[in-house]
Amino acid sequence: MDKLLSIVVPSYNAEKFLDNVLGHLVECKTLNRLDIMIVNDGSTDKTAEIGTDYATKYPDSIRLISKENGGYGSTVNAGIINARGRYFKVVDADDWLDPRNLDRFMGLLKRTDVDLILTPFWAFNDKSKHKHVAAIRPDDIKWGQKYYLKEQGIDPVPSMHTYTLRTKLLQENSIRLDEHAFYVDIEYILFPIPYVKTFEFINMPLYNYRVNQAVQSISLENMRKNQQQHSLVVDRVNAYIHEHTDGLNDNQRELMVNRLSRMIATQLKIISLSPIRLETKRELSNFYSKVKDEYYFEVNDVNLPMRWLIKSRFYLFPVIHYLAILKMQLVHY
Repeated sequence: MDKLLSIVVPSYNAEKFLDNVLGHLVECKTLNRLDIMIVNDGSTDKTAEIGTDYATKYPDSIRLISKENGGYGSTVNAGIINARGRYFKVVDADDWLDPRNLDRFMGLLKRTDVDLILTPFWAFNDKSKHKHVAAIRPDDIKWGQKYYLKEQGIDPVPSMHTYTLRTKLLQENSIRLDEHAFYVDIEYILFPIPYVKTFEFINMPLYNYRVNQAVQSISLENMRKNQQQHSLVVDRVNAYIHEHTDGLNDNQRELMVNRLSRMIATQLKIISLSPIRLETKRELSNFYSKVKDEYYFEVNDVNLPMRWLIKSRFYLFPVIHYLAILKMQLVHY
């Protein structure tokens, strides 16, 4: 039977979570139309063993793909290459999909032909165990209506958790993420955009996104540690926009530059987390000089504190330093 949806589950030392994400998927009444790929990224725990158990029990719907460790991007790349479904979705091993809404969503996939489907998601607080639906729909867009990206923009830029993409779009355009790198979810959001012609917002929350975990790359400690990794992805996205700029319509370009501008603002915030001293201010000034000379950047696309920081010529960076730390230490749910 033809597969409607390929789901790749990037898995590195994920034994703690795999039963949860896979257990929810196998509850689906439409399991026979799912193509689930557990991509084991060189795990040293029982990830492969658990994946083998599920693949053995559900051989028509679940596959285990084991590979050498290559980082998150490499697992998504493996999923794109091996996908058999008409549409494609990434579900991190520590998150999960709602099986009832997924069954409803599968019914929709039988009828639609758009390149990109965007759905709300739940933000699940890992400490409080509370969750809420994250709103994603712009005010000027109706649920369930087909739009053409050349005529209608998408603002704000959606997150990876909202995305379901047409598989052929990814495969025929050789969409590949950087390997051995963090923050490549931004690449997954932006790299398909030059090829997206049609999209649709569906009011059907699917994804449960686990937040407030200490190990997440957006935590304070990890942002400091992975500053260079974030910078590399900023460079890669900037280069990608440059490579495709002649073929972008106004809405595609606006979407990509908006998200890159917010990445640049995040890079400024990461630098601001460094110790309060003259060298930090100098690093901020030098980076922004590079931004003005080499990057696609719109200052109006970034939040107010970052605009203040830039307008002050970075003399306000101690204020931003403490604001950033305070914000990251608060619990959001």
